[in-house]
Amino acid sequence: MIRCCLLIIFSFHANAENDASMLFNTINERLSYMEDVALFKAVNHLPIEDSPREKRVIASAQISAATQGLDSALIKDFFKAQIDVAKAIQYRYRADLLSQPRLDTPKDLRLEIRPHLIRLGDSLIVQLSNYIKKHGQIQANEFETFNSSIEHRYISDADKLRLFNALMQVDYLNKPDSNKLD
Repeated sequence: MIRCCLLIIFSFHANAENDASMLFNTINERLSYMEDVALFKAVNHLPIEDSPREKRVIASAQISAATQGLDSALIKDFFKAQIDVAKAIQYRYRADLLSQPRLDTPKDLRLEIRPHLIRLGDSLIVQLSNYIKKHGQIQANEFETFNSSIEHRYISDADKLRLFNALMQVDYLNKPDSNKLD
């Protein structure tokens, strides 16, 4: 009996770690496009700051979150943190471009990069909703996994903490009542 319970607990814990790793890897993948974004903007003399685009991204994320039952205000905070970290990556990369110019042609922001970012943003919300549904909110003890999953040379420890803290806050708007009988 004890062996069975331990097996169930271990299986649940391993499943939660796997789901968290997938979620964190999606965040990392989304941020991995920021050098491409920065290069496109640099070559095309575009500013890193694009407030109208940021507002559209956040509004879209809030709509997607609402369809998943997530609190859209908390998703807004999380996506704002992602956008701020993405801009920090772009600024840091563009600073390096001043002394180490790139001669390759950048990927097209509108035709190549944005479609991937949109898909990853939508996937992120679904993964986060599924994670919370199965395991509850992201917990502080998952930071080590998060920290090792976010692998980008232009992301600082402070950036990671900001992202993770915003991620831990995300929850359902109306939590399902587990004591309620169907």
